[in-house]
Amino acid sequence: MDEILLRSLYYTECIAGVIVNLIIVAANIIKWRRMKSLDGEKILISLATSRCLFLLSAFLLDISLILDSWNIGNVQVLYKIISLFLTFLHFTNFWFATVLCVFYCVKITSYSWKFFSLLKTKISHLVPWFLLASLLISASFSLPLGWSHDGIQEKNLTNHSMDNMTVYRNMKYEVNQTQSVLLFTGLGPPFLVFFVAIALLLHSLWMHTRRMRSSGSGFRRPNLESHISAVKSMSLFLVLQTMYFVLSALAYCIYWEKTAFWIILVLSCSSPTLHSFYIISTNSGLKKTCVSVLHVLPCCPEG
Repeated sequence: MDEILLRSLYYTECIAGVIVNLIIVAANIIKWRRMKSLDGEKILISLATSRCLFLLSAFLLDISLILDSWNIGNVQVLYKIISLFLTFLHFTNFWFATVLCVFYCVKITSYSWKFFSLLKTKISHLVPWFLLASLLISASFSLPLGWSHDGIQEKNLTNHSMDNMTVYRNMKYEVNQTQSVLLFTGLGPPFLVFFVAIALLLHSLWMHTRRMRSSGSGFRRPNLESHISAVKSMSLFLVLQTMYFVLSALAYCIYWEKTAFWIILVLSCSSPTLHSFYIISTNSGLKKTCVSVLHVLPCCPEG
């Protein structure tokens, strides 16, 4: 019963996340085409596309496991392909989120460091290269991580003797160590850069907010409210990304019982989905696009 409930929640999260991220992609592509050059939108489109494909792949991966358990065709090859693609998207989610945070940090903050001043002038030209580098780094780590995961999977131990089970547990432990090293080597650097960038951004926003409050110009001043809103948004982004990192480490590096594993999956998928929902809820343009999509959908059969 618990597994059915958790699986239903997992499917709901995946489907909702796919729809929300598609709306973000569509709205930002329209805005990008109108304005021609919007670097923030390029990053947001990349992140939303990655999240959309990630949640869709997560949904299809579990469907393939169900089909395999029902002996409906040979889905092992399909499972491995989806699993490898899912791992790749897992890395791109982290890297694109880091690029987005670095971009906002450089654009918004006013630190006088030479490196920051240089980066401010070059950031628009560097964004496409950052995104390309994110894809290449993600591919370089996801391939060996996917292979190490497949190496231990679905071993047919027809003779369940104590010796065989001991060997199996030892093999799982060795692969676990390999996965841990690959995961933390691949996800550690982007998470560290993300953490530093968002800490600098929050510090800058908070100090600027304090200066505006102490100026005596009124707490309800629009600029002040926008700064407070930005602090809240970045704080939520930090919390959700930290949760995503911790849950990813737990999911990949430790073998859990079925119910516990489903709980981790549900929570880990909730992080990108909730953040995407929050992006829409705090952006008036995306809200309008979402409403437009909801109005258009019932009219589709008539066209």
